[in-house]
Amino acid sequence: MGSLIEFLKRETALNVLEKTIKHAQVVQQCVKELEIGLKILLKEGNLEKSSKNFHKVDLLEDEADKIRREVLKDVSKGELNPSIRQNLSHLIKRLDDVANCSTGVARRIVTIPYRFWEQSSEETLKIILKIIETTVEAVENLDKLVIDLVGERTSVKDFAQKINQLEHDVDLLNIKLRESLQKTEYDVNFFTIFTVGNIFDILEAISDSIEGVADYIIVLLTSSRVL
Repeated sequence: MGSLIEFLKRETALNVLEKTIKHAQVVQQCVKELEIGLKILLKEGNLEKSSKNFHKVDLLEDEADKIRREVLKDVSKGELNPSIRQNLSHLIKRLDDVANCSTGVARRIVTIPYRFWEQSSEETLKIILKIIETTVEAVENLDKLVIDLVGERTSVKDFAQKINQLEHDVDLLNIKLRESLQKTEYDVNFFTIFTVGNIFDILEAISDSIEGVADYIIVLLTSSRVL
């Protein structure tokens, strides 16, 4: 008794469920907008245009924060079992981590002088784009997972396994990226190199956060004996 899954089955949870799905969709938009910005920056070399997309990521993250607060406010109303409140709070927080990481990349990448990207090898740029493409695929599966969680819960495990595989793919790509970066002689400020390294760490953390949401949902379902 008192589990989040039992709460999700109740008719009175409809408003919270709708907002949770909306929250997941906005989080997905954050990652997708980041991908658009990276493609414009690395393929077109258009700093001004890409900056607008990176700013959109910031705005979407703010929207996700507002939805998160609304959900937590709704959950705090009425007589809810503490475990339900805690489980839902943790779920929303983990979803929010995905948007926060996306914003972390978007805010920092606009500070990097374009000559860094000009000096980067074609291999390096291709790997960066492959990482964000794989991350977008992961967040698309996460969106489907959340919708299935608040629905029939027939494919949650399949979506979670796909996310686990995609996160692993990003890990391998990140290793290739580090190797590629070290083959290039950069003529830029040391702080630029430091910031770029930080950006790539956070970029990888997006898929880690996505996997964290999926794993948490699996734990909830397993403990509730739904899986």
